[in-house]
Amino acid sequence: MDELLNEEVFDNLNDACRKLVLWRYHYNNARSHSSLGNQTPAKARWTLEQFEGSAPGALAQTDTEEYENQTRRLSL
Repeated sequence: MDELLNEEVFDNLNDACRKLVLWRYHYNNARSHSSLGNQTPAKARWTLEQFEGSAPGALAQTDTEEYENQTRRLSL
């Protein structure tokens, strides 16, 4: 989050919300993380879910309809 706040200038609250949603999507779905074996949090979550007994909800929840609608709406 500090990366976003240090690099962006926000014109207004709507602009800040839009940039935050886009950053969060990129952070969870496009950017690999060395602490997750160079996987994205979404891919690491999928991998964990394949094993019985893993903690559901331990990683980013990006497959919800609300998250997808918000990302789609704000990326225009």
